This record gives sequence, C-alpha cells and structure tokens, in this order.
Amino acid sequence: MRDTDRDLVSTIVALENSPVRSVSDLKGRRVAVGAKDSPQATLIPLYHISQQGLEPNQDFEVLPFDQLVGKHGDHIGGEREAARALIRGDCDAACLIDGNLLLFTQEGTLPAGSTRTTAMTPSYDHCNFTVLDGRMPDCVARFRELLLSMSYQDPDVRRLLDLEGLKRWLPGRTDGYKLLSSAVDHFGYLDEFVRAAAVRCT
Repeated sequence: MRDTDRDLVSTIVALENSPVRSVSDLKGRRVAVGAKDSPQATLIPLYHISQQGLEPNQDFEVLPFDQLVGKHGDHIGGEREAARALIRGDCDAACLIDGNLLLFTQEGTLPAGSTRTTAMTPSYDHCNFTVLDGRMPDCVARFRELLLSMSYQDPDVRRLLDLEGLKRWLPGRTDGYKLLSSAVDHFGYLDEFVRAAAVRCT
C-alpha cells in the first residue's frame, strides 16, 4: 500500500456562519456526500454521524452526488459537488476527506475562511493491493518485493511514484479497514450484491 493511504480522516464541514457546530446540530438538516460507494465521503462519515446518535435519512437528509460510482472511493467529483452544494446553500454540511478539503480550499471551490470543520472521523486506511490467498505465491512475493524496493531517491523511479502520489510503498495491513467494515455492515451496503449473487447461482 502507499504511504499516503494510511491513517486518513474524513471531515464534516459546515459554513463558518452556520449554526451547525457539532454532529448533534445536524438533526433535521441536509448533509451532502459523495458517491454512494465512496468510503471517504459517504460510508465512513455517515457511519461516524450514526455513532453519535443520528441516522442518515431518518434524523437528517442525505444529499448524494453519485459521480463515478464503481471506483470505490478513488473519485473526487462527487466530493467536489458536495462542497459546491455547501457553498450554494443547498445543504447544511458536506462530508469530505481531509486531503480534498485542503485541495478545495486551495483551488477556491471552498473560499478561504468560508467553512469550518464540525467533526472528524477516526483514522482509517484507504487503498491497497489485494490478492486471493494461495494464488501464484511466487509471483505475489516477487511483486511485493519489487514494490518495496522502489526508492524515491532513484530519479527514474521517483517519476513513477510521483504519478501515484507516494514517496514509498509500505507492507499492506488490514487493521486500518475496521471502520469501513463497520460502516458497510451498519448500512447493509453489500446486501444487494449478495442477493444478486445468490440469484445468479440459483
């Protein structure tokens, strides 16, 4: 996994002049999110809100921006639209990963000083390379070895790492996905896929 995919956090952002100052203030309001399969801008922040006692689409309205569904979080379009909805006044808060919050401020999507963070999720991990247990172990071991041996000090390698947004590859870990797993279970996100698979097998 990339060094940039560890220990990330999502934020719940409101306008600076908004009465929303905590998660409890979201009751009866509207919260913009990214694509429905986005861990960072939908599943994890909505789960965080639910753990504070407010259930999505029961205690507050969810305003989704389903752009590039199927990329499983590797998309920025839905988050940018959520941020724009916040500025337009179409919602009372927006869910964004902290890196995109910084980017949207730098690029002017969120004018400097216009917003404040009202809540942050616990940290979590994002992307990794995943393989099936027992499949081509020699190839997997060699692939892992090659990635971990890449050095940012090598100018030829540096160009490739820059394209992937990292300084070094790190060994994969699974404990950083507990929050996402809890969110998926809480919302039954995979239930429709399980049902579809069951139908295909009958």
